[in-house]
Amino acid sequence: MAENTSPSVRVALAEDRKDFYRLWKICFGDSDAFCDWFFSRRFVPEYSVCLEQEEILSCMQSFPYTFRIRGKQIPGAMLCGVSTHPDHRKKGYMGEIFRYEMNLLRQKGCLVAPHTPAVLESYFSFGHFPVADAAYLESQCVPFVPQSENMHTIEKQEWENLFPLYREFAAKYSGIVDRTKEDFLRKCADYAADGGKCSAYIENNEIKGYGFYYQTETDLTCVEAVAKDGYYHALTEGLFALAEGCRFSAKLPPELYLSFPFAKLKKRQKGVMGLCNLSALMQALDMVFPYAFRVQDAVVGENNGCFDCKGDQSGEPPVFEISAGHLLQVLVGYRTLEELREHIRIFAEEKFAEINEYLPKCRCYIIDEY
Repeated sequence: MAENTSPSVRVALAEDRKDFYRLWKICFGDSDAFCDWFFSRRFVPEYSVCLEQEEILSCMQSFPYTFRIRGKQIPGAMLCGVSTHPDHRKKGYMGEIFRYEMNLLRQKGCLVAPHTPAVLESYFSFGHFPVADAAYLESQCVPFVPQSENMHTIEKQEWENLFPLYREFAAKYSGIVDRTKEDFLRKCADYAADGGKCSAYIENNEIKGYGFYYQTETDLTCVEAVAKDGYYHALTEGLFALAEGCRFSAKLPPELYLSFPFAKLKKRQKGVMGLCNLSALMQALDMVFPYAFRVQDAVVGENNGCFDCKGDQSGEPPVFEISAGHLLQVLVGYRTLEELREHIRIFAEEKFAEINEYLPKCRCYIIDEY
């Protein structure tokens, strides 16, 4: 590329793998073992974009998945690895690649794009608002907890035995990845590539709960905990027994309430989502109400306009006007229209109340980070 050219954004190529890897290491500092695994199994160039000026300065990746939203299977992509070289930040590069990526995903047939950034607010300006919470059970020092005879280490050859429990668990939530067995086993391998381990609570030869965790001499961090209703306490006690004298943290579904004298449970927003294709999402969700609404979207131009419940452009007077990001919070089930009233222009109160009643809240959870 000639010198002094302006930065340009493009879809990634297979040969960009090394540059994406290099930028990931600079920005996130993950281990070589994890990065080697990630870029051998998770790098999908046709779903990723980069900005270059003689070299790649900024990039982001995504991985196609099917998501569950209000019980429907929705095609989308999980965003990850949004990164800009430290020497080239605060130049608006993230905004450029973000808009390019969202429109690319629309072209690929994706309807939504969730992700779990460290700083959620960084994405609000792009219309990516929270759509899920998570509960974090944390302890600064775990005392002695007797190990249950029901806790068992789960080795690689046994991972597939966990999948039925995951499927049962995922069916309860909106916004979650609807993992296939292949997706599930790949995610298990992701954890293991960076030293992750798995333990399960087994009762009467049935797996009642499992946890994938990372452990050092000072910390135990459980990044995925799944259990049948009524078994989270037993699963957590089993993980505590492994963490004697260590700091402890476990990510859990947001509706849980667990009480331990040496640990605190805190709920936090964890996960945002962007809207790639409003029309197709409305069709997929099979909405039924007789009114139109107006949407504003500064990222994906085709999402702008007045729509009916089937996602078709409408000439009817809109009942309300809302941003694409806030509408998506409602469609996923994380917020109601009434809860977002301050962000909405309402033109017909009675009809607004009808639509609000038609779109109740759901249990929302995003267990995956990428």
